[in-house]
Amino acid sequence: MKRLILMLVIAIFTGRAVAGIDWTTDPESAQQRARKENKFVLFYFTEPDYCGNCVKMKTEVLDQPEFAAFAAVNLVPVELDFPHDNPLPPEKQKVNQQLAQILHVESFPQAVILDVTGHVAGHGTYGPGGARAYIADLEKIPGMKHVDLDSIAPQEPAAEAPRQPANFVPIAPAAEVRYTQLSLKAVSGPKNRRMALINNETLMAGESARVKLLDARVLVVCKEIRDDSVLITADGKPMELKLGAH
Repeated sequence: MKRLILMLVIAIFTGRAVAGIDWTTDPESAQQRARKENKFVLFYFTEPDYCGNCVKMKTEVLDQPEFAAFAAVNLVPVELDFPHDNPLPPEKQKVNQQLAQILHVESFPQAVILDVTGHVAGHGTYGPGGARAYIADLEKIPGMKHVDLDSIAPQEPAAEAPRQPANFVPIAPAAEVRYTQLSLKAVSGPKNRRMALINNETLMAGESARVKLLDARVLVVCKEIRDDSVLITADGKPMELKLGAH
C-alpha cells in the first residue's frame, strides 16, 4: 500500500468528539496529524442504519473510557459512514467509497489501521469482549504503546467467562497492483449518481483523472456510466469498458 494512498481525498470534512475521543471524518488531515504526532490512523467503516454489530462496536468498544484512553496515546480515529436512511453528500460518499475499495472493505463494521508511513498495519471487526479485549488485540500491532487501563475504569468481574478475542490481526503491507490495461472494476451508487471504479480511480460522469496503467498514468475522462459499462476517453481516444471484461 503506497504512502500516498490518501492523497486521493480532499479535505472537506469536519471532526466530532465522542466519549472523549477526537474523531474526524477527514482521512487526509488524519494522516497528516498521525505523522506529526507519531500515531497510527484508525479508519472505522460503519453502516449505522441496519448493522447490529456496528451498534455493538460503538457502545461496547468505541464509547468506552478505556478505548478513549488508549486512542489518546496511540490513534488518530477516522469515522467513515455508509448510511442508508440519511445519505451523505455526494462528495463525502465518493471519498468513503474510494477508501473502502482501496482498503478492500466489504463488510461492516470494519477497522483498518495505517502506520505513520501510510502502510496497512492491521485490520479487524467486532468481536465479543468489550473495549479491553479489543485493545489487547490492537496492542499486538508492532509500535502500539501499552496503556494502563486499571486507573481508567474498574476491573471487569473476575467470575466472568473468558472472552473471545476481537479478531484484530496484524497483516503485512499489501503489494502494489500493476494494471496492464484499463478495466472497469465496479459500478456503484444510485442511477442519478453512479460511480465507476476504473483501475485505481473512482469517477462520476463528467469527471477526469490520471489512471494507473503499466508504469505510467493515462488521462481518463468519464463520459457516461451505464449498468454494466462505461464510456470514456483515454488520452483523447474514445472507448467503452465493460464490467468484468479483462
